[in-house]
Amino acid sequence: MKIGHGEITSGKGCTGVLRVVQSIQDVLELMQGDLSETIVLTTSASATTLTPIFPKIKGIICTAGGPTSHLAIVAREFGLPCVMGSEIHYDGQLDGQRVSFNDEGEIFLASHE
Repeated sequence: MKIGHGEITSGKGCTGVLRVVQSIQDVLELMQGDLSETIVLTTSASATTLTPIFPKIKGIICTAGGPTSHLAIVAREFGLPCVMGSEIHYDGQLDGQRVSFNDEGEIFLASHE
């Protein structure tokens, strides 16, 4: 089910478990677990908060910014799939849901396998 779209600024898309990150505290909590399947959803186009987990996550969805935003530039340097300026239309709880995005920036709630 398509839940949104944005501008792909790095990579060709990915599938993983969405984790909402709004603060440094959220990042610190995430750092306690396995992040290999994590796609971060953030509202900030700044990479400062997320940089410590970049080597461990699978991708990024950001509701702000574009290709020249700090977050997009750093994601490219790390080779992370990244969608910027995303609009998401979903009424349910997204944190912990399996999602995917493709090379056109379309964001989907992944089907259960």
